[in-house]
Amino acid sequence: MLTKEKKQQILESLKDVFPKANLLVFVNFFGLDVATIRELRKRINSKYGDDAKLTVVKNSLASIALNEAGYQEAHHEKFLKGPTAVFYCLSGDPVDALKILVNFAKEKKLENFFKGGFIERQPFTADQVADLANLPTKKELYAMVVGRIQGPIYGLVFALNGVMRKLVYVLNAIEEKKKSENVGGV
Repeated sequence: MLTKEKKQQILESLKDVFPKANLLVFVNFFGLDVATIRELRKRINSKYGDDAKLTVVKNSLASIALNEAGYQEAHHEKFLKGPTAVFYCLSGDPVDALKILVNFAKEKKLENFFKGGFIERQPFTADQVADLANLPTKKELYAMVVGRIQGPIYGLVFALNGVMRKLVYVLNAIEEKKKSENVGGV
């Protein structure tokens, strides 16, 4: 049984974390053994260190912390039913972090693992988790944008090089012609 002091500590911790998190995912841990949860926590910790965590929470404490962090109760009340653990990520790419959870759930064949959550404060349902995890990460998106920007620039560079190359060929041809005229006329 949690004491009032311990509940207050947990609540303060959640109130500190929830406003800063770029990803909150509520999962159903019912039926998972300690070793499975430990393995998932180990994967999270190896990738994100202290910037991400999976923690079991009391639904009432999570609800209070979410309300105080500015999340609408209508969006999160459906996630806080039954045994709940919350995964939060404070930094990094939220899609990349979500992929860790999705891959783990697939690997362990976990049914009804996801309840839903918030990515960059926007709610998503359990049905949308797989779609979100299939999105490209921020790094991949940046690479796509840079590639799209570079394409026309490279085309312009090659076109200008072609024009300059042709100009050099013409000038060389004129020079050769003048040399041959000077050689033959002397």
